[in-house]
Amino acid sequence: MKKLTILATTIAASTIGLNVIGGISKAQAASLVPPVEGEIQLTNVACLTGSCIDTTPYGYTVTSQNYDANYKPSLLFSDDSGTSNSYGFGISFGQPDAGTNTIAGENWFRPVAIKKDGSLPENGQLEVGVFKFDFASTISELVLSFFDVEDIGTAILSLNGGAFAGTVTPGDNANIKKVTLTNVNSFEVKLGNIGGKFITGDGVRLDVNQTVPEPATTMSLGLLGLVALFGLQKRRKNSQPV
Repeated sequence: MKKLTILATTIAASTIGLNVIGGISKAQAASLVPPVEGEIQLTNVACLTGSCIDTTPYGYTVTSQNYDANYKPSLLFSDDSGTSNSYGFGISFGQPDAGTNTIAGENWFRPVAIKKDGSLPENGQLEVGVFKFDFASTISELVLSFFDVEDIGTAILSLNGGAFAGTVTPGDNANIKKVTLTNVNSFEVKLGNIGGKFITGDGVRLDVNQTVPEPATTMSLGLLGLVALFGLQKRRKNSQPV
């Protein structure tokens, strides 16, 4: 009878642990966009504003790629639409901008398209570019959010060095399209499009979120393991011959 009581107690404790785990969120998203506004440091393009944000503390680097014969590799900024910023050199972000505007208080990546002659369409507000993100370690899951894709052209071009059929379907004004990637070492993404249905092009912003376990989930799993171990040790002790 004693053994049955111990076993029942262990099962009950395990059930409580499982209920605790079932009642909490198993994962949360952490944005990899720097929470401060400014120009992102690129691996292959000099910092135009003179004070760029180093992304290596966030676990990745960014390279700007060629994408159009009439344009240079684009710049990249971390920007909050709720604030206005003037960086000089013809780059000015309004509050709000004339076109693409994300939710105030949120930082998103925004490209700045630059023509071969150095001129900046839309005062630096044409959000078009191709960027390659390289991570210091493999990311188990990334969620890419594309803001305001209204024309064809926005796509994930490659994943971990291999071609990736990741065309993002256009939608209504201010739409958000999400794509989930797994086991990511690198990805290459094209944001926006030159020309097309708009006079200058379709501007698009990007948010990159890493899915991470909830601390409470990890703690609950550890607690459940301890409960099970304690029950097993107690059963062994009570089953020893007298």
